[in-house]
Amino acid sequence: MSIDRRSFVTGACCGAVAVAAAGAALPLLSPSVSAGADAHQPAVLPAGADPAAYARERFLSHWNCTQAVLESLSGHAGMDAEALTRITTPFAAGMWNGLTCGAVTGAMMALGMRFGRASDGDGKATDVTKVKMRELAAAMRAQFGNLDCSALLGADMATDAGVSQAAGKGLFKSKCPLLVEAAVKEAAKLMST
Repeated sequence: MSIDRRSFVTGACCGAVAVAAAGAALPLLSPSVSAGADAHQPAVLPAGADPAAYARERFLSHWNCTQAVLESLSGHAGMDAEALTRITTPFAAGMWNGLTCGAVTGAMMALGMRFGRASDGDGKATDVTKVKMRELAAAMRAQFGNLDCSALLGADMATDAGVSQAAGKGLFKSKCPLLVEAAVKEAAKLMST
């Protein structure tokens, strides 16, 4: 199954708007909270920590899937922890519409921060990013069969009833942590090559 153009453009536009809304005034690589922060504050991956395990822990402590994944990769992505938390808020539950899994979206954002183009004429960066995105999608699809949150959880994540159904089945403690860990592992592999 491929990512349809509408879903891709929706996600890309949401990400671009969120990054633009954060503004150029936000300092990069200067976390607003120390790495030893409690689980209720934005943070950066502690030195020496396993990114996938850290993302799982953060997700289970109450952060959404996108936040947990991108936060664990933020050392690679170069983004302030508070800005990252704010930007990723609307991407849970497949953008609250059951679309692309938030863990996958967080991994895609990290890849974009690492490889994405920084200027209008940087077509090579676009090409590299496109390849990395497709590799991530293929790896996640191979592991889980689908990339859409609603399909992955068997609930309509575009509705509060569907979110409650998924919670009632314990999927946020069983299935979602697996997706979070896998997305971080796959993105980290792609970021190191």
